[in-house]
Order: sequence, then C-alpha cells, then structure tokens
Amino acid sequence: MSSPSACVSRFAGLAAGKEEEQKRYFREKRLYALQIESTDACRQGCLYCYSGSTPTEHSGLTSPEIRDLLDDAASLEIRAIDWLGGDPLERRDWLELMLHARMRGLLNNVWTSGLPLREPDVARKVFDVTDGGFVSVHVDSIDPQVYARLHRGGDVQNITRIIEGVDALLALGKSPDQMINCITFTALQPAEDAIATMKWWMQEKGMRTCLTMFNPAGKGEQLRRLAPDPRETRLVYEARDAINYGDGGPSLSAMDTDKFYCGTMATVTYAGDVTPCSVIRQGVDNLRRTPFRRIVDAHLGDLVHATLHDVHDMPAPCDCCSNNSHCWGCRASAYHYGGDANGLDPKCWLITPIKVIEA
Repeated sequence: MSSPSACVSRFAGLAAGKEEEQKRYFREKRLYALQIESTDACRQGCLYCYSGSTPTEHSGLTSPEIRDLLDDAASLEIRAIDWLGGDPLERRDWLELMLHARMRGLLNNVWTSGLPLREPDVARKVFDVTDGGFVSVHVDSIDPQVYARLHRGGDVQNITRIIEGVDALLALGKSPDQMINCITFTALQPAEDAIATMKWWMQEKGMRTCLTMFNPAGKGEQLRRLAPDPRETRLVYEARDAINYGDGGPSLSAMDTDKFYCGTMATVTYAGDVTPCSVIRQGVDNLRRTPFRRIVDAHLGDLVHATLHDVHDMPAPCDCCSNNSHCWGCRASAYHYGGDANGLDPKCWLITPIKVIEA
C-alpha cells in the first residue's frame, strides 16, 4: 500500500495522555514514532504503490536488522512503531517482530491491506499485539468498478475480504476509534466516489478515513498523470474534514496527518533508507551503511522538519494561517512538487492568492 502517514491523535483515538506526550515530543523536536517498511510484499496490487509491491517479497530488511532497529528505537525513547509495507502481515515473522517491539515497550500500529485479517488466527494475533495501538486497512473504493480500475488484476472480491477482516477485529473488541481505512486519492477516482467510500466506513463501521494523496514518489515517480485535479482534491479533503471531525471542525488541507505526528516521525524503508516520510523516498542515510542512532544524531532536524516547529518559521502564508496550530501542509507534496521538504505545500487550496500548482 502507499503511504500511510497516520494522523494518530485524530484518526486512531489516541488517549489524551499519549496525545499530550506526542505534543511534548514535538516541542522538544524528538522522534515519537518510527515507521518501518518490513516488507515489499502485498497481495492487493495497487497501481500507484510507492514500493512497487507484488504478492512475493523481493527485498526487505532482515530480521536481525529489524530487531536491532527496534532496540535502537527503544533506547531513543521512541514510543510507537508503525508497521508498513507492502503489507507487514505478509512477512513470515511479523508476529515475532511485533512481540519484540512490545517487549521493548513500543506500541504497535499496523498498516495492512486488510486481506490477511480475514484469517481468524491472524486477526486474533493482530488484536492482541496492537493493544493500545491502531490498525489501518486499505480500501480505496467500495464501488467494484472503481476498485478494479485502481488495482492490478482488479479482484473486486478483495473489498468483501477486507471488510470481513475488519469485522473480525471489531468482533474481538477492537474499538472502531482504533481502526482506520486508508484511501490514496488519485485521478483515477472521482471525488464523489472517495466521499461515498469515506461516508460508508463511518456510517457502517464507525471508522474514520486516513486520506492520502498520490505523490509521484518511489515506484510511482513516472505516474504523475495520477495526481488528482486541484478542484477534486479540495472537494474530497473538505468532505474528509466534515466526515471525520464534523461540520465546522479544523482543516488539515490536503494532508493525512497533523503536524504533531509528521513532526515527530521518521521512516525506514524496506531498503534501509532513513527518511522523514514514507512518501519521501530519498533517505538522509542508510542503516546498512550507518547505525540508526548515528543517523538520528546527525539528521534529526531534517527528519522532524525542525525548522517548521515554530509557526513563525513556516513559509508565508502558512505562518499566518488559522489552521497552523495543527497543520503545516504536506511535506511530501512540498518535496515532490517544490523541491523542498520544508517549503510551501503547493497542493493546499487554502493558500491564497498563491496559485495552486497543477500536476
């Protein structure tokens, strides 16, 4: 699946104490969460996948590398691991690695396609190992025709399979506030379809949506034609705000996270690159060349976008925006369309009179 950067405090029912802890990490410019792409294997076949995932793993970190990474994360007082892929549940030793993380005092958050959850034993183990954390599944559209257009092979039965997996977790007692459906919005999907899908998940399952927007990143770098139209982007993200937070709630613009998550998080890709975000594939270094702790020591400011933590240091007009208490624009969009991960997000329609950049 594509990036996932999750808005933990908004989407996953982060407890008040943990939300305040994350905000403290933000003020201190520290890493609160570490995203680990544990595999590039995934059965869902999303056309735009940044990892270029296939059903069989072709590359990935070794188990000792991941355990060492978890040990380093714990020693740095990182609080949560976001397991990414591919689909992390396709990895043979996913449970052992997540148990190791929990043993080191790390919270497990799982970003899965949702397909493995249909197996009762997998659902039970995921329920247990994500206690206190969240689980995200990935259904871009509940319309079979649209879903087929977005995935290689177009197996529309995957919609039902993923819903069955969600139902299994809910039946076990997982709160819908600790579950998310992730949509990657592309030009292949009409805004009204994405809106209908978000409404369905909220009305039928009580689950919010993490709405990511396609960026020309990684294996999707040559697919700029999939970037959605600015007008469609505005429609779908304003609907996201209303569905997730209620009418009159705050806006995150064309982002899927608030700045407190984005500004306290780093990613390790399946190739070992350490980056500020899974949608920014260019690493500051690689843990196969430099130990993770040394990378963090040398590049922490770049990883957490430290120069933006004071609203007065945000680029204009973001420094005066009414939403800048929680939003700072999408850093991946700023990087891919403007060349500067700390620069202006050109996909934000709230920037006026600055012209929104067409893809």
